[in-house]
Amino acid sequence: MKLSPSQIEYVNHYIVSKDIKWYELQLELTDHLVMEMERIWEQSPELSFHQVMNQAERLFGRNGFKEIENERTEVLRKEYRKQHFSMVKEYLRFPKILLSFLAVFLIFKMSFYFETASYIKFFSGILLITSIISIFNWFRYRKIKGNSLLSIETTYLLNNSSISLAYFSLIGSVKLAEKMDENHLRLLPFCVLYVFGILFIFTGRHLTNSIIREIKKQYLLN
Repeated sequence: MKLSPSQIEYVNHYIVSKDIKWYELQLELTDHLVMEMERIWEQSPELSFHQVMNQAERLFGRNGFKEIENERTEVLRKEYRKQHFSMVKEYLRFPKILLSFLAVFLIFKMSFYFETASYIKFFSGILLITSIISIFNWFRYRKIKGNSLLSIETTYLLNNSSISLAYFSLIGSVKLAEKMDENHLRLLPFCVLYVFGILFIFTGRHLTNSIIREIKKQYLLN
């Protein structure tokens, strides 16, 4: 027995009432619950709509909807983290590693033309501003056409991965400068970290934008 459009809408509202705020999960759980209800109703047509719904919901277990949400969140985080690190690793392999070495060399070379504290503050500031812009870009798409999307929410860590590095570099720039003035080569690890920070920001933003495009296409949210 097939559910009517109004019954399916009721099921969807019920899913939302269970504090499932993510649009794609609302659709997915509604589909699963409707399928189970139609299967049960086919076997037991004497049952009422609400009896069928209660039986179908029990198949998800106690707090089943929230457990599914938590599991999906963890799966997406692991998946995006893996993709993100894979993109960064591309710049540690030939031929892209040559670009990484060149960036480190040029940034280190620039340190000879600036006072050390100002140099660290300048590049840490760029890293911080770039991180903030990336986070703003993520925040702008947290909701698409009024819909909150778990796939986009879980990309937050992709877009703030370097903000801590930038912040602590700015805070500790004076102390760092005092030590690095003694030996200029001590700036080299900072240059390497800076390049890694930029790589994490831009690959994270690229991955986030790819996910946003995919979500818009999949759920017709253009």
